[in-house]
Amino acid sequence: MISLLIVDDHPHQADSIEHVVAEARLPFMGAIYKAYSAEQALARFASDPIDIVITDIRMPEMNGVELIEKLREKSSAVKCVLLSGYAEFEYAQRAMELQTSKYLMKPVQKAELLATLESLSEEIAAERRSLQQQERTIDAMREHMPLVKGGLLQDLVQGKAIMRRDLERRLATLELPFAIGDNVLFLAVQMEDDLSGYNEHDKTLINYAMANIGEELLQDSFHVWHAAIGERNTVFVLKPKEHKGNYALERMERRAKEMQRSVYRYLKHMISVGIVNSPVAFPDELHEAFQKSRLLFRNREDKVAGLFATISDLPQPRLSGSIDSLYQPPSLANLMEMGRWDDAEKKLRAIFQELEEKWTDSTEYAQEVFFVIAGSYQFVTHKRGKQLQETIGPLYKGMLEKHESWDLPTFREWALRSLCKIAEEEAPAHRNAALSLSKRVRQFVESHLHEDLSLPMIAEELGFHPAYLSKAFKLETGQTLSDYLLNRRMEHAADLLRKTDCKIYEVAEQTGYQTTHYFIKLFKNFYGVTPQQYRNRQIGSKRQP
Repeated sequence: MISLLIVDDHPHQADSIEHVVAEARLPFMGAIYKAYSAEQALARFASDPIDIVITDIRMPEMNGVELIEKLREKSSAVKCVLLSGYAEFEYAQRAMELQTSKYLMKPVQKAELLATLESLSEEIAAERRSLQQQERTIDAMREHMPLVKGGLLQDLVQGKAIMRRDLERRLATLELPFAIGDNVLFLAVQMEDDLSGYNEHDKTLINYAMANIGEELLQDSFHVWHAAIGERNTVFVLKPKEHKGNYALERMERRAKEMQRSVYRYLKHMISVGIVNSPVAFPDELHEAFQKSRLLFRNREDKVAGLFATISDLPQPRLSGSIDSLYQPPSLANLMEMGRWDDAEKKLRAIFQELEEKWTDSTEYAQEVFFVIAGSYQFVTHKRGKQLQETIGPLYKGMLEKHESWDLPTFREWALRSLCKIAEEEAPAHRNAALSLSKRVRQFVESHLHEDLSLPMIAEELGFHPAYLSKAFKLETGQTLSDYLLNRRMEHAADLLRKTDCKIYEVAEQTGYQTTHYFIKLFKNFYGVTPQQYRNRQIGSKRQP
């Protein structure tokens, strides 16, 4: 709704205008106020929100133009309309300078007055919509600012080339207190606990909480900028607020150790921390520091969690030969060309088995394997007149943007899933059970039903992440893997009870249960009777004529 203030030192003039406006019942009109002097008008303007002011020009003590000058000092948004009984050009000229919306001659015509109010109400409504849109845009920017800041830092630490002018502009836009050439400190953190049991939302919350703890501990002494790199790693770039010799380095080390303790205390997760013990040139040396942090965590990954180490002390890695299985004939590309998808999958597994043995030696091995595999995939799809992007879908984006931060299981999962996609798209005639995830799971379960099977065990044997395997199996079959496994075990147990003389503990062992009591409990929950009762009923039904 629109609020209106009518100002005239002649009360009957103000009352007349109020009567015309009120009688018109304009749908947009809200409160209507009157003032019989400029001082009264200023007091009303200070106490109530006013959208439109209609004021006479000639008033004692303070005229209409002077009143508008005072109003403009308080608000640039208010719409002002001047009333005059004369063609006062000097007043009109000054009124234009003050962005007066309309100049009406007395006596005011009803139609002209109402048309003016309607026009001004439309202007006000448009300005309000524009302001609301601006506020929404600002809120959205504030909400997504941490994500945008993190994305820029990800690009820098991963070595993405950004033009100097573009980087300066983005730093200014994001209000980041970092400048090209600054000496900054570098801190890398790796989550050591297995997060495979968490969904993506929970993983994001854990990483956010960990980064927030770090920022709160560091922000009193540093300008803090951090970014998540993959699921397990986070990097911090710190700019000291004060420069006092080694004070900043010592302060960072103390705070980093405190962060390690706080994350374990509040989140119950173990992290490893790597710090660079000397300033790093921004942004040129960020990529090198990040690469060394990755190598540090790889070299220590199998030794101890909760590591606290200095990245700069790390020696340069030495390579120990090539990845032989990568180049042994036939090549991955040749196997795919011939439609030998089983053999292509076996070759991939052999490559990753060898890569796992050399994973901690150097990041260059992973890069070498990635480029050969990605190149093979592109070669085969391009040769058939297709693009890899349309063939493997979202996996393509991950390949471009995230491959440098992949750990070994993520890398292997991407390669195998992409191979399946290409096989399904390029050679449907050659599809087989080896590349059908649900069939492979069923085959594995059938041949290992007597073992103590679990989701992590099956996922590891088939080369998939447990969370992905569980989700993909349900999407393909409509049934969770745990439900399928329970159903097959119970069906197999019932079959053994009907067709063999195996003792109950033997049936339990042959269906993968090490504890007979637990097996009996599950069987009763599933069939409503104990295994022995089930067997007795089956025997009884056979004896009936």
